[in-house]
Amino acid sequence: MDWTAIIAASELIGALAVVVSVFYLAFQIRSQTAESRLAATRDLATKRAEALRHLAGDDDLIQIWLKAIRDYESLQGSERMKASLVFNLIMRNAEQDFIHKGTGHADDPYLESVDRVLSQNVASPGLKQWWATTGNLFNQDFQAHVNHLMENADEGALNDAFMPSLRG
Repeated sequence: MDWTAIIAASELIGALAVVVSVFYLAFQIRSQTAESRLAATRDLATKRAEALRHLAGDDDLIQIWLKAIRDYESLQGSERMKASLVFNLIMRNAEQDFIHKGTGHADDPYLESVDRVLSQNVASPGLKQWWATTGNLFNQDFQAHVNHLMENADEGALNDAFMPSLRG
């Protein structure tokens, strides 16, 4: 075997090694992307669960919530402030979900399910009242999304699990 053949074989082996390395790198990037989406989804779900756990653990706050979803404008003083903070917390979580959905950084099935819950929330008269005075503080694309959901909301189809006080 002469040096020319050895050099040609070495170049071929080197080229194959580069191709294999590129495929391996692509596989690693794909795996890393999937891991990142899972971590982002887990983080969003954890924040949502913490907010719900806080709300569920406070009977006074639940009573304010029940009043607020029916008629936010009728609330006064600390009840109105607490209701506004709860609405803000819920909508900020939903805004983060929406932003993640738009960027593709979280799993769509999870984001679609929380969007269905958001649809239930924004159908309530009280949240609509709050949104009318506060919605402009949110991301513009999210504002448009919520406004669209509100326009298409069917108060008659509200889920009793989320909006029990709206039923006669």
